[in-house]
Amino acid sequence: MARISRRYVFHAANASLLTAALALPAGMTIAVPESQSLTGGTVAAPDRTTEPPPSPPSPPSDPADENDENTAPPSTPPTTGPSDSGDSPDSPTSSPSTPDDSPPPDTGETDGQTPEEPSDLETESNEVTTSLDEEKEKVPEELAPAVDTLMDIVGSLDAPETLPQDREGIIESAQNLTTALKVINDPSTPPELRKQLTALVKQVTSTLKVINGPGVSPEERSMLILVAKRTTSTLDIICDPKTPQELRGLLISIVDDTHYALERSTDGAQSGSANESQGPDESKSPDQDQPTAMLLGASSEITHDRRTPPKEREQLADITQQVSSLLKKVTDPKTSQEERSEAKKKLDERTTHMKEQQEESASAQDRPEESLGKAAAFCTSAIFESASESSIMRGLKKLVPAQWEDEGVKDFYKAKEKSKDQLDVLARLRNNEDAQALFDVVPLVTALAEIVPRDRLFGDLGGSAFYCQQTASYLDEEFGITVGTWLTRAGG
Repeated sequence: MARISRRYVFHAANASLLTAALALPAGMTIAVPESQSLTGGTVAAPDRTTEPPPSPPSPPSDPADENDENTAPPSTPPTTGPSDSGDSPDSPTSSPSTPDDSPPPDTGETDGQTPEEPSDLETESNEVTTSLDEEKEKVPEELAPAVDTLMDIVGSLDAPETLPQDREGIIESAQNLTTALKVINDPSTPPELRKQLTALVKQVTSTLKVINGPGVSPEERSMLILVAKRTTSTLDIICDPKTPQELRGLLISIVDDTHYALERSTDGAQSGSANESQGPDESKSPDQDQPTAMLLGASSEITHDRRTPPKEREQLADITQQVSSLLKKVTDPKTSQEERSEAKKKLDERTTHMKEQQEESASAQDRPEESLGKAAAFCTSAIFESASESSIMRGLKKLVPAQWEDEGVKDFYKAKEKSKDQLDVLARLRNNEDAQALFDVVPLVTALAEIVPRDRLFGDLGGSAFYCQQTASYLDEEFGITVGTWLTRAGG
């Protein structure tokens, strides 16, 4: 079901309220696995393809560093916007007119829901293109080329080779940028904020153009699109009039720094790794070399979630800004080798602290207890979104239908609850056919736990890691089944 109509009503209301406040002084192929019975140029550049599967082959930063020029947040709009005297709103992504006891607005997050059907995404693609076209008529002249580029990228999604998850990521990123465009185009927006948002739109659009270019591998492209979607989701908070200036400044810096690093990194998927830049090494275990860019995206997803309490949101934004600033320095070609080496050491330390804060902030969210089937579906969809197709195919090699194994899968993109014991899984095969199969929850989830172990759970999935742990708890308490390391203590 397309969600864009609600998003745009919300975004338009938010933009007007922000500027008013800131102006104040203060066919489908169906296959059932034989063994199952129970419980850029263009986005259509090389497919994110898995060949028919081969044989299985902390505490806050030190006070001494607080004034480090590389970790300090940028200047925020001086005295514009809401007063910072009060606490951060519980719901920075919601419209100020939404009552506190009302259901949260649809913010476009995939957490707690499954990815959209291709037909829904096509509708949203058309709608976001229409919206961009309308905003293009109002934007400052310097932004017109960026909006044209963005419209070209969205337009390229019509190619049949475009993966459903990549299409969803680009569409949501474009929707997020449209939020910024509406504020930029409002004549009452303060000049400083307009300047910051204009720079962000240019930077993110430039990054999306590079990501969709021919020099990026399909799996890297999918991961980087996910990072772009997650980081730009915080534009809702940046453009919210209730957001404290300090938090707004941190988030602006995170978006800008992260996309600067993605665009300039020789290999974006390995940005910020403690190792030298290199291509993906499939021989490594899943818990090694977790890309810093992916972690920054997870931080943004948790920060954007309105269920994250104000204190935990601000703490996560603070440490995440430190990490994004260091990542920018590491990938900046003007950085000397000595400075880069020192920045990498700090990056490793800050990243460790950020991962700890991610779990703390996500765990503070008030999430409902879902049924086993729903929790497993949310968890599975989140892993499909964040893990590489090659690792998923290797991990599910013994579970997928024969046709999927023979043809090869290039996008596992959706899981829905069929019953408490089974999930309906949708995937796109290498022949561009959409396929569907039933999977038993127990073998599926236990296999996925090997792909994304405990120490990568929150850094890969953000708040959706909660559903994986909830699923593991159900299976452990009701059936005595251990699901990988998902229920072990952090670092254990």
